[in-house]
Amino acid sequence: MTNYVPSHVFASITTRSNNQQSNTQGILPPQRDNMFSNLQNPTENYSNKTIPMDRTDRLIKVTAVGEVSLPPDRCRVTVKVHSTKDNVQDVKNSIQRRLDYILQTFQNHGVKETDIQVHKSMRRLESMYDMTTEVIVVFLDFHKCQTACNLLVEKLDETVSVGMPEFYHAGTTLETLRQQASLLAVHNAKQKAQEMAKFVHQAVGKPICIQEEESKEWEGQIEGVAEVETHPTVQQRISQATVTVSCRVNVTFELKPKVKTKSAS
Repeated sequence: MTNYVPSHVFASITTRSNNQQSNTQGILPPQRDNMFSNLQNPTENYSNKTIPMDRTDRLIKVTAVGEVSLPPDRCRVTVKVHSTKDNVQDVKNSIQRRLDYILQTFQNHGVKETDIQVHKSMRRLESMYDMTTEVIVVFLDFHKCQTACNLLVEKLDETVSVGMPEFYHAGTTLETLRQQASLLAVHNAKQKAQEMAKFVHQAVGKPICIQEEESKEWEGQIEGVAEVETHPTVQQRISQATVTVSCRVNVTFELKPKVKTKSAS
């Protein structure tokens, strides 16, 4: 009987270091790591490389100016009555007769009592009494103002002096004028943006930001030029009192692709 000899198997197991194990199990190569991070944060990669069509960073920014002018809507006239008498009652009566005629003339031309102011002053000049009365009237109708003043000059003597009309705007009128200039500037900005977008086959969406950059106003026809006349006519006075308001705005709109409508078959 032969002797039994068992077979021997020799094997070698190499133990990896902790660094190698962690690299195998948890840490990917640099290329794969970057790819994985991009998959985990697709928004970041998307925003860096691709711009969606509906993003609000598709904008169009325009600057526009709105300018409006308005002639004066008010007219103020001062009428002075002067008299000097040696008796105080005589001077009062002399002033009152002329004053009654003046007030009646203004009322006949549609002037309200609230638009008339009367100021009286009296002083002594040695043995004489000197009295002056001022009537300040506000007209809303320039034609009636001119007609009434011409009538006073025609009917009364040299003791009555009629001043030249002073043209101006009511406070509420100026405020409305400023608002109109701002709205016109925004309207012009929208039209400008629409024309620009149409040129590149786009459409203007809703406004994102509206900013007023500058607002100016001046009297006269030309900014910064004062019309100085020694004896200006009525029309020149109206021109000098005409107020112009200019407003400049910056407006940002959304920019959208133009939607093509399908034609009916």
